[in-house]
Amino acid sequence: MKKIYYILLTPLILLISCNKNVTDNTKIEKLKDTSIEIEPDSTSYSLSLYDISKKINFKEIPRTVPYDSIKNKRFADLILKDSIVVLHSFKPYYIPIEKITWSENPENNNTWQNYYEALFFVSILNHGYQDYGIEAYHEKAKKYILNYIEKHPSLEEKTSDYTWYDHAVAFRTLHMLQTVANDLEQDDPDTKFIKKVFNSLSLNVTFMMDPKNYRIHNHSLMMDRSLLYLAKITKSDSLFYDKIYYPTVTRTIENMDKVIDPTGLAREHSTTYHIFDHNLNKTILTFIEEDDINPAFQLKILRKNDVLLQLVKPDLTFPIWGDSQIEVLNNQRAEEFGNDQRILDVLAGKRLPSIVNFENNIATLRTQKNDSSYVALFANFYSRVHKHNDDLSFVFQTLGMDILTDQGYYGYEKEHRPFLMSVFAHNSIAINNEDYWPGKKGQYSKLTGYSKSDAVEIISGEHTMYDSITVKRKLYFIKPNVIVLQDWAESKYPNLIKNISQQFNFGEKATDIQVSENNAIITFPKNISAIVKSFSNDDKITLEKSYRSRIQYSITPIYQIKVQKPGNKLTTVIEVQSSAYKYPVSNINIQEGEIEYTIKGKKYNLTL
Repeated sequence: MKKIYYILLTPLILLISCNKNVTDNTKIEKLKDTSIEIEPDSTSYSLSLYDISKKINFKEIPRTVPYDSIKNKRFADLILKDSIVVLHSFKPYYIPIEKITWSENPENNNTWQNYYEALFFVSILNHGYQDYGIEAYHEKAKKYILNYIEKHPSLEEKTSDYTWYDHAVAFRTLHMLQTVANDLEQDDPDTKFIKKVFNSLSLNVTFMMDPKNYRIHNHSLMMDRSLLYLAKITKSDSLFYDKIYYPTVTRTIENMDKVIDPTGLAREHSTTYHIFDHNLNKTILTFIEEDDINPAFQLKILRKNDVLLQLVKPDLTFPIWGDSQIEVLNNQRAEEFGNDQRILDVLAGKRLPSIVNFENNIATLRTQKNDSSYVALFANFYSRVHKHNDDLSFVFQTLGMDILTDQGYYGYEKEHRPFLMSVFAHNSIAINNEDYWPGKKGQYSKLTGYSKSDAVEIISGEHTMYDSITVKRKLYFIKPNVIVLQDWAESKYPNLIKNISQQFNFGEKATDIQVSENNAIITFPKNISAIVKSFSNDDKITLEKSYRSRIQYSITPIYQIKVQKPGNKLTTVIEVQSSAYKYPVSNINIQEGEIEYTIKGKKYNLTL
């Protein structure tokens, strides 16, 4: 019986195989007969679609969508029903495709507009097609692209300020190429569609290669990433490849070298952007010939791991510094950073030492005990890119609790962002109740000193962000639970300085606060409390209204304490109390230029 079944089935298998071979051969001939015209800078190049089809690979196209396949499918199904999904931070926006003008902005939000013109939702459809093979996703992606191309026939055609904007153009290029890659997987590729895409990409390439659209910033590196991938898939045409590849490689290496400081820190004043830039740089390097990468630069890239280890908190989260959101050290992050054994050891529970770096001007002070106390102080200034007015600001975690944290950034619009960027939103120092503006000639922010003993670490720094004033901070970390801050301001024009104040922003888990003239008690879960004390009669402690944005476009009210004093000097103590400490510092007092405290029943003195 089995023999008869096999005899009957064999002709059917042969027929299917023959049909597939015929289809494959027909497809190959069609691709070989198709030339792709692309005209960056009005110079025409004719590329072989067959050669492109052999090089383009959906999985190699840099991914911009952060969602897993299940969440992505949920969004893709909404888009099929004409609901535009522009990041999960925004609600879906319903508009039939035939009514789209590309000037829509229902949120009146720059980020929404940027991702809309970047065709971010097209990428969601493209990944949905890759993951589930649902043809409707691919066809819908093509319709959106054709609609966009029709309404943007030249660089002079703009539907918003983000039509021809570095970030949007870089992403849109990748999303168009994704759609081409998906179409080339079809038995009968839509060569008419593909030709239209490359004709439109001519405009994108022209924009991205124009020096006036290029600056030292990660957006420009995004453009380079798109150009280098395009160069990779068109390498068979040496003239076009040379035009795209070599100028792009030269500027992207120079850009990355300027963005990364010698310690490996991304000079964008942000934990999130240090991680983002690392992944962006890593992708770009895969598209660059090995001989074109300087070994010294490769070493610099590897030092990004050092910074990751310097910043990570004991609970494996990262400080919210600058334009940052919640970031976590996990297996995925370890993989992104090359599965560095040091990172894997931290994931396995290894404790890190204190790290103070006078090149990147970040200090992270730690205990090696079960209290896992952690203090990070920031004092660097490279540019205004993603920077907040947070010079000499610090965060404090102990017993797994965020006692003092940074604020986040909400978004890039005027709502909430000005406050969250200001000196008044950070655990820092304000002079004369005024903010400052980074970017003026002669401004700097830096660490100036560090000393350490078994029980105490002392870090000092200063900045010149205020006009004609130098602000200084000396932070004493008396392990495991006390921070003493000695802050002062100096100027050759003493009358400039009327008063000095500090802001302290407490973690979201704080449940209650009691404030008196020179004392505040903040209550946390697990019977943890933080006490803010001042030690002179003219100090004044007040409770201020404040909030934090750890998740983009979301704010949470928090407790903020302000300590203010006339003149130019201010000394404050922050003491965390909990029965969970084995040997806590207690009985803190400051008088006659000395810090007095007790550990294990023994009294100590420390000179201020």
